[in-house]
Amino acid sequence: MLRLPVIKVKLESQWKPRLAQDEGLVHERLVIALTQDILSGEIPCGARLPPHRDVASELGISVGTVTRAYATLQRQGLVKSEKGRGMFVATQIQRSEARLDLSVNMPPPIVTGRMLTEAINRLAVTIDTDFFTRYMSPGGLPEHRLMIARMVNANQGLQVEPTQVIMTNGAQQALFLAMSALPDGPLAIESLSFPGALRAARQLRRPLVSLPMDSEGILPDALEAALAGKQPPKLLYVVPTIQNPTGAVMGVRRRKAIAEIAMRHDLLVIEDDVYSVFAPEPMPPIAKFAPDHVLYASGFSKCLAPGLRVGYLVVPERFGEQAINWLMATQTMATPVSGLLLAHWMADGLVDSIARSIRAEARTRNKMVRELLAPWLGQGAIGDSLHAWLPMPTDRAREVVSVAAQAGIVLSPPDVFMSEPGVVDSGIRICLGAVQESQQLHEALLRLKDILQGGVMGTLGQSCII
Repeated sequence: MLRLPVIKVKLESQWKPRLAQDEGLVHERLVIALTQDILSGEIPCGARLPPHRDVASELGISVGTVTRAYATLQRQGLVKSEKGRGMFVATQIQRSEARLDLSVNMPPPIVTGRMLTEAINRLAVTIDTDFFTRYMSPGGLPEHRLMIARMVNANQGLQVEPTQVIMTNGAQQALFLAMSALPDGPLAIESLSFPGALRAARQLRRPLVSLPMDSEGILPDALEAALAGKQPPKLLYVVPTIQNPTGAVMGVRRRKAIAEIAMRHDLLVIEDDVYSVFAPEPMPPIAKFAPDHVLYASGFSKCLAPGLRVGYLVVPERFGEQAINWLMATQTMATPVSGLLLAHWMADGLVDSIARSIRAEARTRNKMVRELLAPWLGQGAIGDSLHAWLPMPTDRAREVVSVAAQAGIVLSPPDVFMSEPGVVDSGIRICLGAVQESQQLHEALLRLKDILQGGVMGTLGQSCII
């Protein structure tokens, strides 16, 4: 009987070349896009990747950039080259059952379905149809602005009038309004900072002045030097309490020094205080020491739930009208229903109760991180927040992120935190709330520990097992 030879057919990829939306160099964004689509099955095992020249032509980049990206994927074991035939997706990829996402900075899900249903049912009984049949005050209902002003004054030791409070669709919009309402000019910002603030500044085409940091955040001497430069910044964005991504907490003396510099140079400060609920001890905001120079932004996404889109911006009176104008240009008015829901929860004491539960869960998860990843944790980070920081050289961080993706763990690439490209030393931010179950987080941290120790990396060159 004649036996015909077995012919292995290589699949042609229908993949449409794309770049990931992440910040970073072009070849890194191509690597991230390909990694995501290979691991998700969008590009099947055994499929041939498009030729270098086709990808380069489609994306408007150089062939050398594509070559560099493909070479990186090959080192990671996701693809392999066959001489004269092209680059193919590895055939030994085994996919994990679930992706463990450590890239999204959000609280663990303390708000239950029953809690939400009861609150909405109560709201339905008391709500007035006027909320849907007419426009409200742009900056929020007077009673809601009063509620926020009282809370801020009690918790932060400020002296805020309700008219200074602008209700927003989350703290991110508060940051955008602040950057929009303030005078044109460069924005000073931490060398490693919150991606949302970086995105807002870049969308507004504000030049960035990157400031070096230590274990307490930005250095006053560096800020002074920038203000004495040829293009001095007009604004400063800063996260003094549990800085994102490094977790640094600025001491009171440093806060006073920043406030003094702001007043002396007439520098305007945007203070992002969204993580103050996780501070190891009460810390006065910079706004307390320079209230006429600081726009104070915060919200409830971290201490309650991201779905409750209530943020707020406390504005010095001289900038109030401009901030309101920007609010009206982007969404006409603050959302009154979210404010009503928050008011109900505050009246019932649920806001404090939920925040305490989230802090307790954060302590449990941080203890887990310290037990498993102590050798890699940053020295400056204190407290039990929703994220932990692993400082390391940037090249090493990029490698860990790529290998972690193959191990079923999603991490943010270090480049998204950089206020200027080419930072040599950065690190990896681990977000502790997006993984719902503590056991799942434990599993993810164990995999990450193995990667950091080199156990997984050493095997990936042989086969891509995830």
